Amino acid sequence: MTDQGIAKRATGIDGLDAATRGGLPAAGTTLVMGAPGAGKTVLAQQILAHAARRDESGILVSFEEPPDQLRTNAAAFSWGDRIADTERIAVLDARPQRDVEKSGRFDLAGMVAILDAETDRLAASWVMLDGIDQLLRFEPDEALAVNEVQRLDDWAREKGVTLVVTAKQAASEDRTAAHLAGIEFMLSTILVLSTELVGRRLNRRFRILKYRGTDHVTDELPMVLDVHGINLPSASAFITAESARADNTRLSTGIPRLDRLLDGGYYRGSSVLVSGAPGTSKTTLGAAFAAATAARGEKALLVSFDEPENQIVRNMGSVGLDLQRILDAGKLRLASRSPWSGLVEEHFMALLGWIDAEAPDVLIIDPVSGLLKGASGESPFPMVERLLAIAKARGMTTLMTSLTERESADAEASLSHVSTIADTWISLDYRAHGGERNRALSIVKSRGTAHSNQVRELVLSSEGIDLADVYEYGSEVLMGTARVQKEGEVAQAARRERMERDRRRGELDQRLKQIEARLAEAESEKQRIQAEIDLEEQTEQEADTLSERHAEKVRRRRDAEDADEDTDKENGS
Repeated sequence: MTDQGIAKRATGIDGLDAATRGGLPAAGTTLVMGAPGAGKTVLAQQILAHAARRDESGILVSFEEPPDQLRTNAAAFSWGDRIADTERIAVLDARPQRDVEKSGRFDLAGMVAILDAETDRLAASWVMLDGIDQLLRFEPDEALAVNEVQRLDDWAREKGVTLVVTAKQAASEDRTAAHLAGIEFMLSTILVLSTELVGRRLNRRFRILKYRGTDHVTDELPMVLDVHGINLPSASAFITAESARADNTRLSTGIPRLDRLLDGGYYRGSSVLVSGAPGTSKTTLGAAFAAATAARGEKALLVSFDEPENQIVRNMGSVGLDLQRILDAGKLRLASRSPWSGLVEEHFMALLGWIDAEAPDVLIIDPVSGLLKGASGESPFPMVERLLAIAKARGMTTLMTSLTERESADAEASLSHVSTIADTWISLDYRAHGGERNRALSIVKSRGTAHSNQVRELVLSSEGIDLADVYEYGSEVLMGTARVQKEGEVAQAARRERMERDRRRGELDQRLKQIEARLAEAESEKQRIQAEIDLEEQTEQEADTLSERHAEKVRRRRDAEDADEDTDKENGS
């Protein structure tokens, strides 16, 4: 592999290859400095073991321990059997004799000749000189020592092999290995392994002091030494959150009512903090999210720093969550670690290992405050921030729970400091009233989400998890039995009020009917009187008509009589 023109050879140690952006110089010398017990010899052997696995060959030259002891020590690691592979790896004993006295000019020409012959025989691409300071201490002249190391470097470049030289570091930090003063200016690649006691536990660190001509990680990194040898943060640890895209997809929390309060659930790729006192169901919310993840056909990783796996499965069954089923389906990985079993750096490395192995869609850490209980050589919060950045860059949604000692938001914020970087913060607490304690849930914040600011009662039963509206009575907030009792009282009062309304309505209806009956009677009397009036008017009109007719007859009769009288008078005259 090349980087900016420098040919590199992969070491097979993922974290080392990631930090060096591809490995060590394919032709040249790398100096590995460190205090006793820092892991220098293990690093050299582990690189050779990985080389043998790739069918490459190598040479290990020891200036401190006999070959048999090196093989015995290597057997403690998972790759130790490869060191015993004499066809691929040659182990040479170059320990100076104790009673040797220096005479004449110091040079490594003989060693170079041996290395040249062994390299040709094995077609080796790796050469490890372990503890070269034990040899160079015989040369008090710094200039001559530098010249001899330069001879080794020139040979490695000409031969095209990767030469790794280990040496003890001076007592003062950042100083060159003993008997190698000045050599750091000549060599292009220097790695430093350091150790310190933290809480009575050995804390190992790794740093690339320099790597000329190529990009590399400049941060000091946590280093863990276990049965698999040296472990450094994998390539995923160097991914930055800036490369993540904002996803508008909503993921169900596993609690339908909570989904509605969060306008649909958590954003994919976001970070969620669930904080609360012991027993407020933080783990339950995490398990519900894991179950919802499995229901979508995705995978969740739940890491517990509080309970073992089988206990979590048992406990969640009491609230209707069948974690064993999704475990068997391969949709959930449960892992547990004791907070006191290692340093924060070791927990961080274990988490990275699980993330790389499982590639989950959802990461649940329960509780992150347990992770922070482990001693650390530095503030543990940057580890958590880096972990969240890794998860966000990989598109994972992270839910962390945090244990609080006091039931206050201030305590939650000051305990973990994660609340400042979490996208969504859900607070759980207790509300004591009437001789009982009930769980309450509130959403402190949820970036980019329209969410409810109301407190809800968290209700657990064998049927599952639900949220209930709390009952506000004056200045009090009632939950549990008090809420049920008050709701019953209100319902009973409502029933009494409804019955009173019904009674009053009945009375009014009866009165209305009476009035309507009286109105009907009055209307009938009105009609009768009107009929009489109409009859009187008709009779009067008829009488008037008869009277007019009678008068007309009388008049006509008189007119006739008058006419007769006139006739008689005329006749008498």
